[in-house]
Amino acid sequence: MKTLTSILLFFIVCNLSFAQTDCKPYVPTEQGTKWELTNYNAKGKITGTVNYELVDKIVDGNEVTFKIKTTTFDKKGKQIFESEYEAKCIDGVFDLDMAVKMDGSQMSQYDGMDVEVDASKFEIPEMDASPGTELEDGTLNVSMGSSGAIGFKMTIEITDRKVEKRETLTTEAGEFDCIVISQNISTKMIVKVRASSKEWYSEGIGLVRSESYNKKGKLMGYSVLTKMEN
Repeated sequence: MKTLTSILLFFIVCNLSFAQTDCKPYVPTEQGTKWELTNYNAKGKITGTVNYELVDKIVDGNEVTFKIKTTTFDKKGKQIFESEYEAKCIDGVFDLDMAVKMDGSQMSQYDGMDVEVDASKFEIPEMDASPGTELEDGTLNVSMGSSGAIGFKMTIEITDRKVEKRETLTTEAGEFDCIVISQNISTKMIVKVRASSKEWYSEGIGLVRSESYNKKGKLMGYSVLTKMEN
């Protein structure tokens, strides 16, 4: 009986280890890890920061769920928005929740309203994905209102996503091996705004840098990973 129990425990540990090692997430894997992205305008002036924390990690067979808390601050360091999103690794395939694309500085304008979020998956491929690899589109629908009535709706569609290259970036937080992804972005609230972006992701870290461009290809702003605390 004692031997059988030991064998069962061995297989349970092996299965849990496999679920975690087979997963190559673009988020930190140690619960409690904190990191920070700093936002800049096109001229390099700070416009705000976003703090992240891995608040929970749930392993269920070959599925790993990461729950991440975000706190947005304005350029003066005042907290203006707080939210959570999830990332998952299922059978070795990693996906973010499109809720990661919610702009805290924009959402702070609707503080106190009821918010409903309908988010699709946001695919990020493995680091060795070939340049030109096409990725699935992502959609985020956000409804805001009060007393059960919808007052505002916002839709973000990210399309024409593809892998550009692999590149090493150095920031205040360290040196990171990244996969670079380009994409088009359409944001509709009252009017539709078209833009594009490039994003640098590193395994076990997440977003290291992003650059946003208007429809004419002019740089509007960028974000950089500036802190990483385990």
